[in-house]
Amino acid sequence: MGGRSFGKEYLEVAVLEGFVEHIIFRNEENGYTVLNLISQEDEITCVGIFSVISEGESVELTGEYTSHPSYGEQFKVESFQPKAPEDELSIERYLGSGAIRGVGAALAARIVRHFGPDTFRIIEEEPERLAEIKGISQSQ
Repeated sequence: MGGRSFGKEYLEVAVLEGFVEHIIFRNEENGYTVLNLISQEDEITCVGIFSVISEGESVELTGEYTSHPSYGEQFKVESFQPKAPEDELSIERYLGSGAIRGVGAALAARIVRHFGPDTFRIIEEEPERLAEIKGISQSQ
């Protein structure tokens, strides 16, 4: 397993990059979160305190692999940094995650298919152009 140490021992600090596929549990009071991260095609259960986190978000996590007696291998997050989606699939995944109210997976796909890598620029600088997409009116 690439030198990972389990039990009460901890590995040296590791860094993971990926996107939040699913939030399994979140305590809104203290930010404690259990989530599934997709990193280089692997699905990794991550646990830690996140001030704000959402499904579909691209992140860089710093922490250590541990082994929980009931839940198995986990990545214990010490710090995290949101990352801007860098490719069209990541942009679509982010938009379809509910990050923008009213935009689901199908609409996100149409937006990204129409605007491509300029999607975020269009949303921020020329939001009126979103009316070019079927399913979005000028008033939205």
